[in-house]
Amino acid sequence: MQGIPTIPIAAHRVTRLIIGGNPYSGISHHSPAKSQEMEDYYTTRQIIADLRQAERSGINTLLARADRHIMRTLNEYRNAGGTLQWIAQTPKDIEYADLGAYLEIIARYKPIAIYHHGGTTDKLYAQGRLASLHENLKPIRELGCAVGIGTHEPSLLKHCYAEGYDVDFYVCALYNHTRHRELYLPRDRDLAVAAIQAIPVPVIAIKVLAAGRSEPRAAFQFALENLKPTDAMAVGMYTQFQPDQVRQNAESVRELLNRCSLTGRRAL
Repeated sequence: MQGIPTIPIAAHRVTRLIIGGNPYSGISHHSPAKSQEMEDYYTTRQIIADLRQAERSGINTLLARADRHIMRTLNEYRNAGGTLQWIAQTPKDIEYADLGAYLEIIARYKPIAIYHHGGTTDKLYAQGRLASLHENLKPIRELGCAVGIGTHEPSLLKHCYAEGYDVDFYVCALYNHTRHRELYLPRDRDLAVAAIQAIPVPVIAIKVLAAGRSEPRAAFQFALENLKPTDAMAVGMYTQFQPDQVRQNAESVRELLNRCSLTGRRAL
C-alpha cells in the first residue's frame, strides 16, 4: 500500500493523518451516553485492533491522552509488536498533583513527543498565567521528547510563536471548544486555519471532523487545502458501526494528497 506523506516533528517523521485517541478514552464531544458507548466498546483488545488497522493503512502515529488506561494499552500493544509512534497529550491540570512528576511517568512509555493539554493552556491564558508554560515545558525537553503546546484559541499560536516558546510543534483545534463548547462554527474554523498559516512551526490540527459532525472527505479536503505542507491532522476514528473507518479515512487522505500533488494546490 502506498504510504501517506509525512512531516518532520523534531527528529521524527509523522504521517499527515494521525489517528486520534479521544474515542479510546470515552471522549465523544456529543453526550454522556455516547461517551459511555465508546468506553464500553473500546476494550484494550479493540483499541489494539484499531491501531493495527492504522498500521496497515499507512498511518504511523497515534495522538492520545497520557492517562493510565492509554499507557497500559500502549504497553501491551508494543509488547505484541505494535509500531505506531505516540504523541502524548498531558491530562487536564486537575488530574495530577505535580506536572513534572507526571511527565516522568509518561516518558516511561516512550512517546516521541509530549504536548501541553489545550484546555489547560487556554485556562492559563484566561488567568493571565500563560508565561508559566515556559517552566512547564522544560521537563519535556529534558526528558528527550519533542515539545508541543495545545490550544483551542488560534490567537495563542501567533502569541506563543512571537514570544519564543521552546516548542517543536503546536496542536490546534479547528473549532474553539474553550469558547463555544460543542458548537462547531464555520467562523471558528476560518480563524484557526488563518492562524495556522501565519506561523512557520508545524501544527497538528484537531477537531477536523467537528467531532464526527462533518462529512469526512469534504472536511479532509478543506483541511488539506488550508493547512501548510508542514502540518498534519489528528482524527479520532470510531469503528463500532463502521469497522473499516480507519482504512477508509486513510485512503481518502491519500487520494486527496495525490490530487493536490498533481494539481500543485497548497496541501503539498
